[in-house]
Amino acid sequence: TITIPETKVRMPKEQPVEVVITPEISQTLGTQESDLEFQWKKLKIGTDPRISFMDDYEDLSVGKKCILTIEPNRSENIGLLLVVKDKKNGTTWYQKGQVNIIKPLNPCWFVLQEGTEKGALGVVEGTPEGYYIFPDVFNSEASKDFPLQGKPLSVYTRKNYGDSYAAQVLPFFGFTVKPGLVVVTDKDVSLFTPSTLTARYKSDQILYEFAAQGKSIGISRYKMDRHGEMFVTPDKVYFSYMDGFCLPYTVKAAGQTDLPNITAFGSGASFSIFFDESAHRFMRLDALGMDDFMSGIPSRSSYIRMGWFPWQDNPITLKPVGQNTTLTNNFDPDGVDEALQVKDIVSGNNGNFLYAVAASTGSNTLTVFKFSGLRADPLCAARYSVTLPAEADLSAARFATSYAYTANLLFMASGNKLYRIDLDRNKVTEIYQYEDAAASIACIKFKEAESAEERGTTLGLGINLQEKGTVVELQLTQSGDVSREENSVCVYRDETQSFAKIVDIAFNYE
Repeated sequence: TITIPETKVRMPKEQPVEVVITPEISQTLGTQESDLEFQWKKLKIGTDPRISFMDDYEDLSVGKKCILTIEPNRSENIGLLLVVKDKKNGTTWYQKGQVNIIKPLNPCWFVLQEGTEKGALGVVEGTPEGYYIFPDVFNSEASKDFPLQGKPLSVYTRKNYGDSYAAQVLPFFGFTVKPGLVVVTDKDVSLFTPSTLTARYKSDQILYEFAAQGKSIGISRYKMDRHGEMFVTPDKVYFSYMDGFCLPYTVKAAGQTDLPNITAFGSGASFSIFFDESAHRFMRLDALGMDDFMSGIPSRSSYIRMGWFPWQDNPITLKPVGQNTTLTNNFDPDGVDEALQVKDIVSGNNGNFLYAVAASTGSNTLTVFKFSGLRADPLCAARYSVTLPAEADLSAARFATSYAYTANLLFMASGNKLYRIDLDRNKVTEIYQYEDAAASIACIKFKEAESAEERGTTLGLGINLQEKGTVVELQLTQSGDVSREENSVCVYRDETQSFAKIVDIAFNYE
């Protein structure tokens, strides 16, 4: 038998890296290897190793040890084939292997942690087949401390940070689409380029009003979604459209002088839904059209970013949810039960559905308000009431779904367990349990919630046990079960490089 050890290499950036691979050989007759010949072959670039044939390989070296040079910026994995021949009788054995190239910060899970003195941003770099863990990526990549002050709150990434159509049609306004990484604490916020950790905008260039008044920032909640970003502060709620400029403005309600107390926000394909806790109602914000980019807030933001004008507040107005002209709503969006607290608003079915997840204090009953963007449905499409298992703690529960799920499915984490909630069947099913009952799932996010492909069915969990954190990645099926295929459950762990207490995670790929 031939065993080629698992080999992973972090992609070199400047100098080539040499790798030595030594196979383990086991023989049923004897232990001498003098009668064996070793021929290493390398898979040709562009060939799929899963369906490769002998002609797909080229000679690399002879001898038991394989010495391989990885050139700078080589990002593709290297497929290997070891041919072992018995010189006496001509018997030949074959064994495939692979050198996994781990691209720096791409792909990776960014892991925001809470330390004893200040926060830290770590990464899980690579895939279940080969990965690295770096608990403090600012230190390991840029030789500097975590650049934000305050208690860590949220981390979000976006492959297309900005509006792709506006970037194509209106480039003279400065619209661009680049990968974005936003890190938020209760006192600070920064937008970074993920692959380089270079800060594009810092808090004094994002929350201008605080900088102008010399006030400290007090952020209690932040969320990024398809159509924008929400910042909740003690006095106001700010919102920035997904235009690539990261310039938030005050949120106000149409026909209302008092500012709304927005506590939850989520985007679908064509509109966003907000929950105003002060008035116990849902409110709506439609997605931007091209006229909005040419003459609305995004164009003003572009002038500010180009230095043509100083920042001035241009409040973003939310309007009542309303209803489709011919279809009656199935619940009243303006009269939400005062006892209910909306935990989050998430989107599924290719962005056609939005689910506002709510519960009252001390209850184990979940109330879900479904909004639909389909013309065949009422805008306020359905209201569900789901009884949860007795052990589920709603006060610390986390919710997610993605565009990949066309059925009315939600995923909820509570304690060390992950549940699938089938709203149509009023059924709650436990689909995953972390190995330690004392652990707690702090956050759950799909790799890309706006994807119907594999990234839309791959769920990441940030799990804490005492003061140490672990990232677990689950590959789910289209029915919302954990897949039974190889590597469908990956616990990213390195005892020598452990995370501190995890606050939030976000997946990056470019």
